[in-house]
Formats: sequence, structure tokens, C-alpha cells
Amino acid sequence: MTADMLLLRISPPAAPGPAAALLRRCLPDAEFGPGRWYLLVDVAAEDPHQALAAALVRPENGLARLIAIAVEPGQRGRGLGARLLADVRRSVHAAGEVLELRTDADGRLTNILPGLGFAEDPEPGDGSYAAEAGGRPVRWLSRDI
Repeated sequence: MTADMLLLRISPPAAPGPAAALLRRCLPDAEFGPGRWYLLVDVAAEDPHQALAAALVRPENGLARLIAIAVEPGQRGRGLGARLLADVRRSVHAAGEVLELRTDADGRLTNILPGLGFAEDPEPGDGSYAAEAGGRPVRWLSRDI
């Protein structure tokens, strides 16, 4: 990409089409409901509406929970997911909220997320996240910016 990228936040009543389409393509078995949609696009590209990365955040239990994040497969490995996550985090903090995400224990995430402003919560929370077989559920909370 040769141009700057722009974060577009799409939330109802605007149509979240490009963000939803990318998430459904990358995560076909996931269920998405209402929430705030985030979309990373290259505004100087031939198609400035093509989703390069997308995320869905839903308010839950006084937090803003990251439900899903995906990067266009052909664009992976370029830092777009980290860029989008950082932009989502800034947006959530600007609204006075704390961003929460839950993952299975993964060495790569353990190394990446602290650098993006997240801290592992020693309390697993309300148990609403079930780890995959063999994984340990980890709850991450964004720190103050």
C-alpha cells in the first residue's frame, strides 16, 4: 500500500456491508449480531470501499467486547490487524470504555497484545468464554492510553 489508510467506523443505521462481508468470509462459522462495526480501507485504492480489515465490537457487561476481527487473506502479514486493533482501542477509549477481548492462550498473542496496550486479566471474568480443546481462556483488557 502506498497511501495512508483511514479507519472508518460504521455503526447502525449505516450499512455495515463491507465489514460484515469480510468477517463472514474469514470466519464462516461465527455468529454476528448487533454491535459497532469497524473497517480499515485504503482510501487511495481503486476500490476505496474494499475492506482490508474489519472488526465487530459489542457493549457487554459495562465493557466493549471485541467479538471478531479479520484481515483480508491476501493482505495478512502486513500489520493491518494490529493497526485496526489499535484504532478500535483508541475509539473505544475515546468513548470512555475499556476494550475487552478473549482468546485461547497463544504465545504469539501473549507477545503482541501488551505492545498494543492490553494487559492479561488474572481473573477470567464471568466464564462466558469457553476455550477450544486444549486451550486456556485468557481475558485481555485495554490499558489507559
